[in-house]
Amino acid sequence: MGEVYKAHDTRLDRTVALKVMGAALADIDHGAMLEQEARAVAALNHPHICALHDVGREQNTAFLVMEYVKGETLASRLSGGPLPIRDVVRFGIQIAEALDHAHRQGVIHRDLKPANIMLTTSGVKVLDFGLARLRAAAPLQMPLEGTPTVKHPLTSERALLGTIQYISPERLEGREADASSDLFAFGAVMYEMTTGRRPFDSPSPAGVIAAIMNSDPPRPSALRPDVPAPLEWLIQKALAKNPDARWQAAGDVVEVLRWIARGIEPGVRRRRPLRSAVPLAAALVLVAGAAFLAVVRPFPAAHTEPATLTFSIAPPEGGGFTPTPSSVPTPQFALSPNGRRLAFVASLAHEPAQLWLRALDSLIPEPLAGTNGAEYPFWSPDSASIGFFANGMLKRIDLAGGPARVLASAPFGRGGTWSRSGIILFAPNTQGGVYRVPANGGEATLLTHVDAAAHEASHRWPQFLPDDRHFLYFVQSTPPQAHGVCVADLDGSPPRKLLTSGLSASFVPPDHLLYVADDALMATTFDAATQRAVGDSFPVVSSIAGSSNFFAAVSASSTGLLAYASSSGSSALTWYDRTGRASGSVGPPGEYVDFRLSPRSDQLAVAEVEPQTHRPDIRVMDLMRGAKLRLTSEAATDASPVWSPDAARIVFRSNPEGLHDLYLKPANGAGERALLLKTSNAKYPTDWTSDGRTIVYHTDQRGTGIDIWTVGADGSHPTPLVQTPFDEVQGQVSRNGRWIAYTSLETGRPEVYIRSMTDPGVRWQVSADGGTDPRWRADARELFYLSLDSWVTAVGFAGERATAPHRLFPVRVAPPGDPYLSNYDVTADGQRFLVKVPVRDVTSTPIHIVTNWLAASKPRS
Repeated sequence: MGEVYKAHDTRLDRTVALKVMGAALADIDHGAMLEQEARAVAALNHPHICALHDVGREQNTAFLVMEYVKGETLASRLSGGPLPIRDVVRFGIQIAEALDHAHRQGVIHRDLKPANIMLTTSGVKVLDFGLARLRAAAPLQMPLEGTPTVKHPLTSERALLGTIQYISPERLEGREADASSDLFAFGAVMYEMTTGRRPFDSPSPAGVIAAIMNSDPPRPSALRPDVPAPLEWLIQKALAKNPDARWQAAGDVVEVLRWIARGIEPGVRRRRPLRSAVPLAAALVLVAGAAFLAVVRPFPAAHTEPATLTFSIAPPEGGGFTPTPSSVPTPQFALSPNGRRLAFVASLAHEPAQLWLRALDSLIPEPLAGTNGAEYPFWSPDSASIGFFANGMLKRIDLAGGPARVLASAPFGRGGTWSRSGIILFAPNTQGGVYRVPANGGEATLLTHVDAAAHEASHRWPQFLPDDRHFLYFVQSTPPQAHGVCVADLDGSPPRKLLTSGLSASFVPPDHLLYVADDALMATTFDAATQRAVGDSFPVVSSIAGSSNFFAAVSASSTGLLAYASSSGSSALTWYDRTGRASGSVGPPGEYVDFRLSPRSDQLAVAEVEPQTHRPDIRVMDLMRGAKLRLTSEAATDASPVWSPDAARIVFRSNPEGLHDLYLKPANGAGERALLLKTSNAKYPTDWTSDGRTIVYHTDQRGTGIDIWTVGADGSHPTPLVQTPFDEVQGQVSRNGRWIAYTSLETGRPEVYIRSMTDPGVRWQVSADGGTDPRWRADARELFYLSLDSWVTAVGFAGERATAPHRLFPVRVAPPGDPYLSNYDVTADGQRFLVKVPVRDVTSTPIHIVTNWLAASKPRS
């Protein structure tokens, strides 16, 4: 490619690497190719990718300005032999993370090899992303040696790009490189790190090509006996000749390597309870353990009924139960059928949520590696495996070992259930019916059909009955008063409605049905043979947490254990000045979803949850007089209010038909709501431009993730504004109309960016170490956001330059970074902040366990 110099960038006062193109390239006019490729590579922003700063040409010499990286190449390190297994896995994770980031941006490396991987004090840096394409136009002259590259076309008219030992079979046949090709090269690099040998080697190019096309390399364990079997399996799968048999996504490789890392270093993530909590925790475990033994293995007492006890399980130390992504935060958990374990979703600090297991006779919960992004766990009947949803997929993980496996696509999973005969029923989306899929994976087929004529919107939260044929499921209907629970058969016969309820229901073997009515958990005797309720209902728990996904935070085992979470999402809307001094609250504490100050900061639109329905309605508060006006009262989720610039109207999201659509209503309550925009995807309004013409919202486009769109205030011309392969949310337009601030997940964590409204190429990352919830001051000279450690942070902004972030004061908000909710707002002059402060942190609210719940709840004659 040429020569690389250490250089000094005098304009930005930084050391850079200057790559000057070689003579072979200088003879070819490929400036357009260079610029096109450089634009793609420059879009990559990842800690394990060497950044491309600039591209240019001085007379006939093309050059690249790249990040200056200190360290040694992996090729240099491998000259001393294979690496320790721990380093193989650690470096492999970082390389795969870099590939995953690039592939999601549509950038293929094409020349991944040890010489293009730098080892630094802060980890791996992958070099030359995507630049191998530039070599196609040049007559390469490199021989087969330490970093060989073929100079001749083989079965294609184009030059073969890359080092032979790391080129996939399909590329040798002349096909274009894709993500699968990069993963083959990744497998070759992993093989070399593990064994100290290349998987395909020969003194001649022809010999290397023949080996890649026709031979399998020796198993890594044959060359190195201490190679873990899962690592060997991962490498062999990456080196499969057939691209379809390889890993299909680098993100899956990352998850498996993390699981392998857990086996290499057991207990790394184990969290010990605080010293001061040990005596109390031990006492609780002794009590719980005694109750557990009494329920699961009753003591032989002829006339003694097992005791009923209640105890609580706290989230992992330093973390919290991760709420569902809904208007009402609700913990997600499931008791194993044998009553011995509790699976739940939790996260530590700002790490991704994942599945955790807590044995009920243990003090310490354990994370399940490879379950990042997990939601809504459910158990296999033998309590040996767990199904869950993550990253748009239905997955399963076996507790005996092995990585999580993808079973089916599920963009917005809403519950699953597992039969003894090996069938999983699941709801893959927020609309449509229930599907079935084999528990080992296979084709998913639609089982229940949403009846539009009966005003059904979706089916979700299925649960098998004991005969493994019949199952329960929740039906979302319009109007919402018709929500209920139905029973159906695998044979497809017409379903039958069992009861009316606003949340999901649970069957508890052998003969009870749990459901929610008026915020209370109720139970009734249920005849599983006839699939009918045959007894009177009676209360079990007075207050149950539920979400706008119609999910009731309840789980029960066949051994008499009941797990539940109480509803408590109360927050106070509290005023703070720029120093963090509190100065009173707006109204009493309540379950506030999100809110927005009016343009003159004299009114507040707030979505507040109704305790009876678990659904938020929008109210308008006069901050000068203290009056409160109820703006909406429909039995649907009404939230995300945004003011028009003249404060005459409010746009908000509502889901009377299942999906969140955009609605308008006068701010004084006069007149009916009016539908502004209805599409096939949910929408969340975030801003209204100062000229009154345009409303900003974000929506999930499935193909490109969550993107920021605009629509005319009259509902015309929905148009994408910020659209990349990554999620962009919370768009906020400055009042001068020149800039949009938004939150993006392109680096793997939320960061705040500013972008020109007219030139997409003009943008800055303004947050330093993660941030969400951007808000402009009215004069656009200052931008505020929440850091990931929950500090209100200010960034000065003048012209086209932003100052360094300045931390103002810490706040206690939960959950930080939710793309749907608002945790704070700021007055037009930027001097006062209204913050939603939880009265009690929902993520730390315990999960309660009741033993022998039926004896304690059922009325006695």
